[in-house]
Amino acid sequence: MKKLALSLAWTTAVSAIFNQQGQQSLHWDYDSESNSFVAASAHVAQSRNGKHAFLNDKTSRFAVNGTNIPNVAFDASESYAGLLPINSSTSGNETQELYFWFFPKETPSDDKEIVIWLTGGPGCSSIGELLQENGPISWKPGTYAPVRNPWSWHRLANVVWVDQPVGTGFSQGPVTATDERDVARQFIGFWKQFVDTFDVQGYKVYVAGSSYSGLFTPYVSNAMLDAKDTEYYNLKGMMVFDPSLSQSVLGQDFGVSRVLDYWGPAFNLNETTRKAVKEIEDRCGYTEYIDKYLTFPPSGFQPVKIPGAFRYGDYVPECDSLATVMAAERDANPCFSIFNVLRTCPLPFDPIGFSENFGYYPAQAPLYFNRSDVKAAINAPPGREWRFCSKEPVFVDGIDKSQNPGPGSLPVIPRIIENTGNVIIGHGLRDLILQSTGTMLAIQNMTWGGTHGFQIRPETALHIPYHSNADLGTLAGAGELGVWHSERGLTYFETPMSGHFIGRDAPSISFRALEVLLGKVDNFGSKTPFTTDTGDLRMLSEEL
Repeated sequence: MKKLALSLAWTTAVSAIFNQQGQQSLHWDYDSESNSFVAASAHVAQSRNGKHAFLNDKTSRFAVNGTNIPNVAFDASESYAGLLPINSSTSGNETQELYFWFFPKETPSDDKEIVIWLTGGPGCSSIGELLQENGPISWKPGTYAPVRNPWSWHRLANVVWVDQPVGTGFSQGPVTATDERDVARQFIGFWKQFVDTFDVQGYKVYVAGSSYSGLFTPYVSNAMLDAKDTEYYNLKGMMVFDPSLSQSVLGQDFGVSRVLDYWGPAFNLNETTRKAVKEIEDRCGYTEYIDKYLTFPPSGFQPVKIPGAFRYGDYVPECDSLATVMAAERDANPCFSIFNVLRTCPLPFDPIGFSENFGYYPAQAPLYFNRSDVKAAINAPPGREWRFCSKEPVFVDGIDKSQNPGPGSLPVIPRIIENTGNVIIGHGLRDLILQSTGTMLAIQNMTWGGTHGFQIRPETALHIPYHSNADLGTLAGAGELGVWHSERGLTYFETPMSGHFIGRDAPSISFRALEVLLGKVDNFGSKTPFTTDTGDLRMLSEEL
């Protein structure tokens, strides 16, 4: 993603910090020998009051001891992690393996459903978002230590976080993908190995992700439909937050002035800069394009060649309105984040070293997932350097041909909607790296269910149930927190409570979104309490 690279280039000092490795621990002592898989298997076998959901001879080598994950002062529950090949017939240096961390549903049930989480990037690690968005262990930037996450998705379903494509996170092997169909083939091969290992044949499968997963999740989902094999690929829904759905210019430049207008004085921009952004959008055709095509119902199909882009989809530098805003805003607010426009200084300590893409990491220790004791605890390859976002390309020559020249994921999403009747796209309005305007333009350029785009503008209030906020380490909002709309199997929502990372910024919304995807509640207008709330908590939500 071009703006991700641009952001990293702001200062060489940032890059230097981001690349630091091999430092000592943050005051915590550990013993990597105690993390053997034998100890882990014994613990899992004794968990769940003597019951275990997935432990057997095939899975024991992946078992994780939930009471012995470094710095985690609570039992993280039954889980399994490690590498599985994308093709069982390859071996040696040519073997391509994807790393996963699998958490069975907290309270076992007969639902037989599993959620796959794929982080974007491309090349950003899903276990990084397990730790900071929707996993059982929550260690967010600026917090002292990991805490139990009441908004973990494994409270609702079996969930597996997968580092993909090859070259991402702990996944390893030669990089061979040239486009999204290659990425999907990699994942489909891995998924068959996973299903056979954990005996989840016939399970309902839901594919979810964020950011660049606006490309990953649709192509993986489409490949599952292509397989025509419900024993392994029983796709029942797809969800993606703040997605990249089309050419990068559409998502990253077209809506910049709309974000500026929405947040007003939150941006410390003088009138000269604001006029410069408006001049770019007028001169490059963004304003005219939005006026013509962002209508309900759509006014027509959008052209293949969009304003501000060269022939092969790459952006025209003089039409780069986002870079203009970033340069000016960082003079006034050096900690300005394109991932959440309301962020200010100081930069928070981040255990995974991302820190709003600044790479600020002052600790005299390796990144959390680069510690040898952590790697041993979660069956990660000891010799592989982990980064939240890979410094090496995960596509051949660093080019995903599905995005540039395009056409992104728009050709395959309608098929997924029509086959599942269950696709959700969500967007945080504090996001500047991918703006909701681009997402909505992409939706209005699709035809599904025999009709072109949404016929009605999303304006219905999005309701999040009232709930206990007794734990000050995991506070999350309730009430009317955005808007939503649904037509013909596609649901869209947006919220001002979040930036690019909805699971981190607005975890109660992320949790509710999964309830909707799984069919546990009807829609985002429902005032039904969270399905995990019981007794007094349900009464509180119903009364409010």
